[in-house]
Amino acid sequence: MNTNFVLSHAIKEASETMVLPDGNTIAILTVQTVEAFSKAEGTPFIEIEKAALEEHILPERYVRNFSIISMEKQYNLLCSKVFVVGLGGLGGYVIEQLARLGVGTIVGADGDFFEPTNLNRQLNATFESLGEKKAKRAERRMRCVNPSINFIGVDHFLRGDALIDYAKHVDVIVDCLGGLETRLDLQKAAAECNVPMVTAAVAGFSGYVGTIMPGSTGPAELLGSGGAAEDVLGTPASSVAVAASMQANEVLKIVCWKKPSDSILFYDLMDMSFQNVTL
Repeated sequence: MNTNFVLSHAIKEASETMVLPDGNTIAILTVQTVEAFSKAEGTPFIEIEKAALEEHILPERYVRNFSIISMEKQYNLLCSKVFVVGLGGLGGYVIEQLARLGVGTIVGADGDFFEPTNLNRQLNATFESLGEKKAKRAERRMRCVNPSINFIGVDHFLRGDALIDYAKHVDVIVDCLGGLETRLDLQKAAAECNVPMVTAAVAGFSGYVGTIMPGSTGPAELLGSGGAAEDVLGTPASSVAVAASMQANEVLKIVCWKKPSDSILFYDLMDMSFQNVTL
């Protein structure tokens, strides 16, 4: 008898019924059951959750994603691969949200260490993490947040061909870099690999977020090089978290509905203004 068939049958038997706020019911697989199956079968959490979704059984951890994210779309998320470059202010929040959404494989790259000036805004920057590699800290955090997903930490800076080596194996790239120095390198790698890139930048209470499709113009091409506005205006936590949330939402739209935004959103939290601009 096929092992997958046996597992699917066992999952059906172990599923429970949950009544949703709207009165409808769905079959769910509790987090405890996923863990028990994993230990008993030696099967990764993610494969158990995929098998459940194939049987129209929703893993309990994703109940609050449903029904805006259907079981089919949740399965697509678990099968997706996202490359996040930069694990500081933007990147720390982005990987947190992608993991909670259920993106199956996240590759996170950053060669930097946490330092005291990161404490004002970076999710993984704590007094305890000072001096630690950002990629290593992210690995530990992701295991706690969602052990069902695969997080691959790259603890060195990537340039040129190294970016392409990672970019060609993913569905979406997320630009969470600071400053201007390497953004164009990443955009070129995304274009060469024909992968959409979600980009963002923050300075003071302002920022921008958008998806750059292969061959399209990105903000980094228009901003030039040299000093970044964030060095002068600073990067408060609120501005960073807003931009990162919109980046995570762009990834969700691309993976689940193939509908990235076709413009760049510029925002200013001081006067609560938001403006879409087509480049």
